[in-house]
Amino acid sequence: MSFVNPTYLWSLLGLLVPVAIHLWNKSEGKTIKVGSIRLIKESQTSKSSRLQFNELFLLLLRLILVSLICFIMAAPVSISKRSNLEVAYVVEPSLLKLNSIRSLVDSINDDNEVYLLAEDFPDYTEEDTEFNSEKKQLENPQYWQLAQQFSKLHSDSLVVFSKGKVSGIKGKRPEVSQKVNWILIDSTESTSEIIEITSFKDSLELLQFDIVQNLGRFSKQRIAAKDIEGYSIPEHVLRTELDTIRVQFYDDLEIENQVDYLKASFSALGKYLKRPLVFREFEQVSSDEKSIKNRDFLVWLSENEIPDSGTKSLIFKPNIYAENLIEKTTKAGVFQLTDILHRKNILEAHLAEDLLQLIELHPKIESKIAETDTRNIDKSILAPVFKEGSKSSYLAKFDWAPWLWLAFLVVFIIERIVSKLREQ
Repeated sequence: MSFVNPTYLWSLLGLLVPVAIHLWNKSEGKTIKVGSIRLIKESQTSKSSRLQFNELFLLLLRLILVSLICFIMAAPVSISKRSNLEVAYVVEPSLLKLNSIRSLVDSINDDNEVYLLAEDFPDYTEEDTEFNSEKKQLENPQYWQLAQQFSKLHSDSLVVFSKGKVSGIKGKRPEVSQKVNWILIDSTESTSEIIEITSFKDSLELLQFDIVQNLGRFSKQRIAAKDIEGYSIPEHVLRTELDTIRVQFYDDLEIENQVDYLKASFSALGKYLKRPLVFREFEQVSSDEKSIKNRDFLVWLSENEIPDSGTKSLIFKPNIYAENLIEKTTKAGVFQLTDILHRKNILEAHLAEDLLQLIELHPKIESKIAETDTRNIDKSILAPVFKEGSKSSYLAKFDWAPWLWLAFLVVFIIERIVSKLREQ
């Protein structure tokens, strides 16, 4: 046994206090001369002997209580060396909905350790007959993030049953010290779900995410607002409202036709999105102060510093090495126009389509797609990388603190009972 906080063991010196009090009370008192003590001796009974025993027993109990408190503060633990499991099994919780997979896992669970592919790898039990799909961490596991924690399972080899969904792959491929046999269960079915509803003046646009033969695609449908009752709409579907697109221009370069080309491209984009547009000139209040009012975007055709507005902006910054007419900059929400516009590059580079990235039509759509995306990924991409040097044993730690608290409670109850009897 070892202690996490061994310094607290010095508090055991506190045991001397109740012992000293007990001995002090037993010290000889003043001598009083009397004629005879024969009658006093005869008055002693077995009750007085029992009281003396109770005092000693109470002293012992209180010493034990003080000792237990000292050991609890020192946090005792037992560390032992244990061998890793030869093999362990991990199953993605959502697969337990399939009767065939559940029967297979039940048969494995008789002689092997089976865990769920979720945070902290909870143990699988056959009594869990109902799968809780409301828990997001169980329904949509992050495979690579969980693979980095495989060492917690203390196994030399792992067999993982998983759907291998595309939405579970994020970050860098992990390296693990266990040999992992990742078995993909292709349970993908053709699904179709409405994930967003966009409101217009008198109509609704339904954005639908379809999965057919492991391929995902989007489709849109425009319906009258009164016809929404005829569609099956999920409870937590995203709902957005699209307003007029407002674009404000500032041009002191006065390059021929630049503003006209941009306005024409924005107008084409507005017709495609079926949203009205409003163009206005940038309002400069004074030479030191500029105001930007009621706009969604600012087109800044100038060599001057663009005002910090916190909204989407397009600045003119030529770059002969750029691959696109419009590219992102290092500053969030700021894009750059990389060349002077003319008819040829507008058509070849599809300027109107490039301007689409400035408009966040579906700002919250990515998280919703991750919840509904059930496409599978190839096993060779999914599996982590094996790292040499796996250990065949590990150190297991046992915490004694809960048991010491239980012992303290029991001894305390006994001490109270004995103390009550002593008073009687």
